[in-house]
Amino acid sequence: MKKNIVILAVIVVAAYLVGVESGKSRDKNYEDLRHQIERLWTSPDARKGRKKLAKKVEKSIARATSGR
Repeated sequence: MKKNIVILAVIVVAAYLVGVESGKSRDKNYEDLRHQIERLWTSPDARKGRKKLAKKVEKSIARATSGR
């Protein structure tokens, strides 16, 4: 489980760095990138995906703790 979290963190950092570099190469400023991320975060599809993922995590935690 810790290995998966580390892998996820590495992917997030890499994606951030790639996004920052692509923003610099296109002469976009921080505000443009922030607005894009905000739109992605508040999109209905993203919200549905986060809710679905949260339910899966809750079920996994419940299953893991009930076995002890």
